[in-house]
Amino acid sequence: MRQTRKKASKIIRLPLLLLLAISFALAAAPAAAYEVVVPGDLDDDMIVSDEELSAAQSSFDEGKITAEELTKIVHINENYPRTVVDTAGREVTFYKPIERIITRDPDPLRLVIALGDGDKVLSSEQSAKFCICPMQGWAGVFDASNVKGCEDCFYQILDGRMPNLPETSTRQAVNYELIASLQPDVIFTTTSTEVNDFETKIGCPVVTVGGSGWLYEYEGGLYGQIEVVGDVLEREDEAAELIGFVESKIDMISSVTEALGEDEKSLVYFAPRGAKLGFYDPKEGRDFTRTVVSYRPLDIAGGINVAAEATGNEINIALEQLIAWNPDYIFIACSLHEDAEVIDWIKASPDLQSIAAVANGDVYNSFFPFCRGSPPDRSLFNMIYMAKVLHPEEFQDIDLEAEGNEIFKAFLGVDGVFTEYADFLIWPREWMNAQGA
Repeated sequence: MRQTRKKASKIIRLPLLLLLAISFALAAAPAAAYEVVVPGDLDDDMIVSDEELSAAQSSFDEGKITAEELTKIVHINENYPRTVVDTAGREVTFYKPIERIITRDPDPLRLVIALGDGDKVLSSEQSAKFCICPMQGWAGVFDASNVKGCEDCFYQILDGRMPNLPETSTRQAVNYELIASLQPDVIFTTTSTEVNDFETKIGCPVVTVGGSGWLYEYEGGLYGQIEVVGDVLEREDEAAELIGFVESKIDMISSVTEALGEDEKSLVYFAPRGAKLGFYDPKEGRDFTRTVVSYRPLDIAGGINVAAEATGNEINIALEQLIAWNPDYIFIACSLHEDAEVIDWIKASPDLQSIAAVANGDVYNSFFPFCRGSPPDRSLFNMIYMAKVLHPEEFQDIDLEAEGNEIFKAFLGVDGVFTEYADFLIWPREWMNAQGA
């Protein structure tokens, strides 16, 4: 079994002089945007000293504060201030537990939900409404009346608040005024490029949670994302449990595929951007001829990525290159049920008939691994599904539907998401029925 590497704790207790310096710096932040109010702090230094803790105990004894309030003050005295190192290597200091969260992107929102603090989310990016619970219903402006896909998830998640969750950003813009009015304790973002704007215009702590949801590592990968969010929310145990869950799924597949010889593995071309607009979409610069040089779920599933030796990350290729690679299998990502039709289109394309995958009919759909980020639940499912396609005998006993539902529940906390999604997309249900999977 693979051993999960737990990094050294990134929680830092700061020296008093440094804390005071930070306090003065925060005091200079936009007053209208953000103000730190620490329960039990009597001298406005944002720290609950032992003397202030004693004062809180006296207040409790005199009936001036509740037991719940005292418990919170005790917790702050024992655990705060604390500094978390985010995925960009930035040190971010917190003076009290997080109660109000805004996420700039869907991926951090998914992790906040997975770790059990979805009830603290105030708002997120516009695309969260169709990215978190995989579905459609958005065309520039979200239309809840046109919800299709994982409707049960959409109406259950965040205690039913998803349909009306405030949208504080879009793909192109951020509504700083709305964010400030919500008075968040933290903003999670996936890129450090916007940190300065958030800190200047809002003033609250900003934590970068960057990395790929299909890279199973700490540096630049999913485990680092989970760990940072867990550190900020004091959900370290839940973070370790979620990482362990992901590792268990990887071990289930890799324990078999790592024993295979190279001659037992097939060459695979992966089109993660789909093919619904043809070979190439000039507007977005991607489509069937856009691929990735590394997709860990495919590697773990026992496939050989034909683009692995190419330079770059996401690359566009010529059809001549695909023909030269001559993959044995082709996987095409599908985000809507109409996308499944591209499989027949690719199989019938006169330009591709010399490719082994096309000649043998080994062209398959897969889950779309993007959605304003790289949703880890979809890629983890792809890993198991690809393993069953590439090595059907070795993985014939895996219940794909049960695995899919377990994966989505681990990240979203909702039962039956995969079942609903499989029925909406159509192709997963048809494929599982045909395979008895």
